[in-house]
Amino acid sequence: MSVRETLSDKVIRSHALNGTGQEDYVHARIDALLGHDATIALLINQFEQRRLSIWDKSKVIFTNDHFSPAATIERADISANFLRFSRNQKIDNLLVDKGICHQLLIENRLCQPGSLIVGADSHTIMGGGLGACATGMGSTDILFALATGTTWLRKPKTIRVIFHGSLPGNCSGRDIILELLRLLGEDGAQYRCLEFHDFSQPKLSQDNRFAIANMAVEIGAKFGVFVPDEITLAYCSERDQQTPGDLVLPDADADYEYTLELDLSELGPRIAKPWSPANVVAVSELDSIPISTAFLGSCSSGRIEDIQEAAEELDGKTIHPDVRLIIIPASINIFKQALDKGYVKTLTEAGAIFNQSSCGPCGGIDKGVLGSTDVCISTSNRNFRGRMGHWDSQTYLASARTVARAALKGCISGDLYS
Repeated sequence: MSVRETLSDKVIRSHALNGTGQEDYVHARIDALLGHDATIALLINQFEQRRLSIWDKSKVIFTNDHFSPAATIERADISANFLRFSRNQKIDNLLVDKGICHQLLIENRLCQPGSLIVGADSHTIMGGGLGACATGMGSTDILFALATGTTWLRKPKTIRVIFHGSLPGNCSGRDIILELLRLLGEDGAQYRCLEFHDFSQPKLSQDNRFAIANMAVEIGAKFGVFVPDEITLAYCSERDQQTPGDLVLPDADADYEYTLELDLSELGPRIAKPWSPANVVAVSELDSIPISTAFLGSCSSGRIEDIQEAAEELDGKTIHPDVRLIIIPASINIFKQALDKGYVKTLTEAGAIFNQSSCGPCGGIDKGVLGSTDVCISTSNRNFRGRMGHWDSQTYLASARTVARAALKGCISGDLYS
């Protein structure tokens, strides 16, 4: 057994079903499986035709988040078929109209530090914010995992990412991950594990960690996992009403491909220009760019700290008359928190529109799809051509605070933080 194991090495080895777990390719058991209406629908016919059974219905989380509620007849039929299948299979965790699947995953006690999770969507990787090795897979792989409770993995090499210093008050986890995208590019961690070590003071909040883990896949990562610590324990203890078991930690002399250190004290607000999440510059470098749409939501953001930041920026103010500010909380639980804290009132009085907790415009689905002339600043995770609507529309990725400031001013500009 190696004594130089990274976090993902240990998780994969502990879940291995044959050999030593040190092989390049490992057959491993999974702790949970995540699926949603748009992707699970692709495997229903095969599953039913083969008369397969789900290996453990208590370890499956199914959500209807892409078509919630459906905006077209075709999507309504897809959603109905998905719900029929899920109810026939008696899925324990069938979450109907409760929010975005990745947010619902980290709100569920199945997502534990050290667990191995697969999902039918690339942003399943967000479970890494809690120290889980979570990854997205295609529908064929998910079909196999759903029936067997296992998967095959090629062990990824690991890049250690160390955060130190103090995160400036005008920055968040969104700015951190955008900076990492600037440094590494879209393929800088291709089939790697990004292992995050948080030595910043104060330590990053759990919401910030989720934002970073979520977009690790935009750098090509297989896993984006935070080494669990007291922040992780506090979150899981509050969620589960009990403390997690022994934490999986990397060895002190673990074998890393290389180490990247980031001094958060030197960070400023970042923004990704069209049409790549890695086309990142400092906000201060931009010329004035008028916008028509501002979006705060998606699994990448849309959490309570994001909504709080926007409310702080817009309290007692009114957004620019030429801008539509759309807010979609990542889950119903977050929406309820925002209601209780008064953020919904503050933001609606500023002119924002709140929509049902779902994927919405992030995937160009509904609730704010962009037209050909639209320019949008967004907290979503991708800004590829056509991602949020028309091929000619433009999307800039930024933090919730930057989105709110741009909505107020009516443009993205270098003086947003002046």
